[in-house]
Amino acid sequence: MSTVLVALVLLPVAVVLVVGLVALLARPLVAPAVAGLERARFRRCLAHAARGDAHLKAQQLPAALSAFEVAFCLITVRADPRLPELIARHHTGLLSRLLSVADDLPQHGVRLLALAKVDRLLERRREMQRAYLQLQTRPLRDARRLQLERELHRNSRATRAAVRELVADLQLLSGRKVAYQ
Repeated sequence: MSTVLVALVLLPVAVVLVVGLVALLARPLVAPAVAGLERARFRRCLAHAARGDAHLKAQQLPAALSAFEVAFCLITVRADPRLPELIARHHTGLLSRLLSVADDLPQHGVRLLALAKVDRLLERRREMQRAYLQLQTRPLRDARRLQLERELHRNSRATRAAVRELVADLQLLSGRKVAYQ
């Protein structure tokens, strides 16, 4: 009888220890997997940008603008500390392409306000992402870390809407015919 009682007491303790060890051992294995997923999503965005470049060279402006719109990589990077800088450079390249499209339009009435808004939102996102990665050593339920996750999510939605607005402006202006005198 006493053996059964000891077994009943030791069994939950053993289960807790095994689960704790698995959690400690799995954590270093999860980070590379998450980093791989983040890099794969970024590569998809790079592929969309390359498609947009190909459409632009083929003079297919609506298809190019649609590809550039999808090419913005608005993920929250959690594991790879080098990826935010690559994403920021990618966004700079996309904004440069969109600006060159705006310059090539016959009308120079493109709302550069939309472009400036996207640039401002992306810069804010870059700062928040940097702060988020600095908090990586804190617990998952840290208040500041959770707040930054929410802000990054809100920024992602706002940036996506601003990019959509910019692309819509460019598509509208590219579809208009200009009367020359």
